[in-house]
Amino acid sequence: MSEVRNHDFPYRRVCVFGAARSGVGAMALLRHHGVEVVLVDEKPAMEFRSLIRRLKRLYVTSYFGEFDESVLDTCEALVVSPGIPLEHWLNQSAVNRHMPIVSEVELASYFSGEAAPICAITGTNGKTTSTTLVGQMLTNAGKNAVVSGNIGRAFSDGVLASQDDTRDTVLVTEVSSFQLELVENFHPHVGAILNFSRAHEDRYPDMRDYIEAKLKITYNQTEDDHLILNADDPICVKAAEDSDAQIWWFSMKKKVKQGAYVGDGKIHLVEDGKAEAICDVTDVPIPGSHNIENTLAALIMGRRMGASVENLVKTLRTFKGVEHRIEFVAKSKGGVVYFNDSKATNLDSLEKALLSFDKPVVLLAGGFDRSAAFDRLNSLVRDRVKTLVVMGQCKDKIRKTWGSFVETIEAKDMDDAVRLASGQANDGDVVLLSPACASWDMFKDYEDRGRAFKRSVKAILEA
Repeated sequence: MSEVRNHDFPYRRVCVFGAARSGVGAMALLRHHGVEVVLVDEKPAMEFRSLIRRLKRLYVTSYFGEFDESVLDTCEALVVSPGIPLEHWLNQSAVNRHMPIVSEVELASYFSGEAAPICAITGTNGKTTSTTLVGQMLTNAGKNAVVSGNIGRAFSDGVLASQDDTRDTVLVTEVSSFQLELVENFHPHVGAILNFSRAHEDRYPDMRDYIEAKLKITYNQTEDDHLILNADDPICVKAAEDSDAQIWWFSMKKKVKQGAYVGDGKIHLVEDGKAEAICDVTDVPIPGSHNIENTLAALIMGRRMGASVENLVKTLRTFKGVEHRIEFVAKSKGGVVYFNDSKATNLDSLEKALLSFDKPVVLLAGGFDRSAAFDRLNSLVRDRVKTLVVMGQCKDKIRKTWGSFVETIEAKDMDDAVRLASGQANDGDVVLLSPACASWDMFKDYEDRGRAFKRSVKAILEA
């Protein structure tokens, strides 16, 4: 293992709290740079058998299941996984000890180096699609685009991979509000805030705290950096006032002085005061007006990172979307179309999914209750949803809200939900998994849920 190569990282022994994707990524990056690690997780050791073998090879001390605050005794800092709230007793113990608490994103950025600029994307919705599209644009432009973050690969893993590659690298990362809460030095050269809407009410009862976390993406940007903002979102418009970065706007409703917009059925890029129509809106193959917004943002980011306009347009015309985000799964012989939108973990995502279809929808919804106000979508659900199949922890709450005006059926698991939905769908209907809830009550994560849906659909159609 190499010694620490970034002089800004001051700690030689660190406790990493959380042994899921981001925690394990942080552990691996730290060990690569010679930092001693104590890894802890409240889940029992039997769930980490393969990881424990790896930890022994890397000389990492670990505690699983029950442990106490003495795990911090020999450590200089606590690295906390984003899913763990700051109110947790171990985090509070660190606070009481005046021990620094570092987020995984913050940690990884210490080691990213000047040779690998960061392009970071946040927002309530559209992050995964935009991040993936930017990564493809830059890859097709000949760059070593390493896509990571809140998208399936920890940012730490992305940074570590970039250090093992001799090519010029761009770190394209999706960052959530959870990941941004603790950042102090995280510095993207190109940052984007796609939108704001009510989300994560269980963690942010006051939306101002949610907004504040998202805005940290630009706190360390300078006049040499770029910030891409949604000109149609009033909170984004306000955010521009406090940023030192160069502002680039995208809009579905109006022309912008610098950035990208839709007008007369075409997508326009505006640079140096000159607007250029680069393609038709119909050239974007993924469904939904929200995906046009995502495309506008991605075009600006790709351009700021050096991709040519020709390359950008070529990529967007062939982009097939992202797994678990209004993903086409299958079409039955009778014409029923199945879509996997498992990434829809909030009401705003469900709203965008329902607006993407003009056919009757049989909706599969429900999961872990995050205190969402489901009645906000009463009108849309009444207009768009033919039948509702509910499951998971939140099923009774959803049935109580929407069951009075939409036929509602309860499912015991995903196989049952797909079977019931298929029985309710007629030729030409859409069967849509768009849960509007987190997945943690029944599944490991939204990816696990989405793949379970796809397996169930396949089984039904092949029966």
